[in-house]
Amino acid sequence: MLRRTFPLWLVACCLSLVAARGGDDARKYASPPMPEYRVDASGFGASGDDIKAVCSSAGRELWKYFPDYNLERFVVQRNKDGPITLYERNRKGEIVVKLDTEDTYWCQYAYQFAHEFCHVLCGCAETWPGNKWFEETLAEMASLYALRAMAKAWETDPPYPRWKGYRNSIGKYVQNVLERRQKLTRDGLKEFYEKHKEKLRKESCLRDLNGAMAVVLLELFEAQPEHWEAVRWLNTSPAQEGDSLQAYLQKWHNAAPERHQEFIREIGCLYGVEVGPED
Repeated sequence: MLRRTFPLWLVACCLSLVAARGGDDARKYASPPMPEYRVDASGFGASGDDIKAVCSSAGRELWKYFPDYNLERFVVQRNKDGPITLYERNRKGEIVVKLDTEDTYWCQYAYQFAHEFCHVLCGCAETWPGNKWFEETLAEMASLYALRAMAKAWETDPPYPRWKGYRNSIGKYVQNVLERRQKLTRDGLKEFYEKHKEKLRKESCLRDLNGAMAVVLLELFEAQPEHWEAVRWLNTSPAQEGDSLQAYLQKWHNAAPERHQEFIREIGCLYGVEVGPED
């Protein structure tokens, strides 16, 4: 399973939009439509329709780059011990995504959902965890990417028309997150990784480290968003115990279609790792 905790300050700056909903209908919201999933609203203290509207708003910003992905069905449920995506499917054969939020803290719903949805897109597979920090970094970056994209999308296509005015608040929310991240440049990523790689191999969820690297990858994915699709091949080949980062990224590179391979090589270069076509 994938378990994370979120700092308390995130709760304080979440949005409360409940008064703005009115009678708007968002059941058909989100284009392209999200893959099939359901929300079990038990324990959230909010409308299941509203929760799904916000989650779909975040998720579609990633999903639009997966045109032919036959994704497994999943369910969103309430958790009180941190957001998490379970490896084990439930009795209905669904992936279980759990969010640790409540009421109408919509930015927190969106932030956590985008993170967990990225894990689902990556294949949600249990494997040797020594390089799992990289997927955690991608997922942390997915939250930043989705909320920044939401802030733009809500100007013309909010879940409910009356929520349009909150796009600036979404932008401020994610900007607050970015300002709290450790400042790291593309040129400094290799050194940063080398300094912390032993910690990362032992513990994949180190929020400060994942977050710092996520900001660097955010620039890359925002410049070339069509390569979001590449993450669906991240876990195609199971990681073997002791795999180096080079071996991990090379497996990803080999599994991905040619249209994404140069992008994966670019990511490898940022970490000082050479991957490419095998002889």
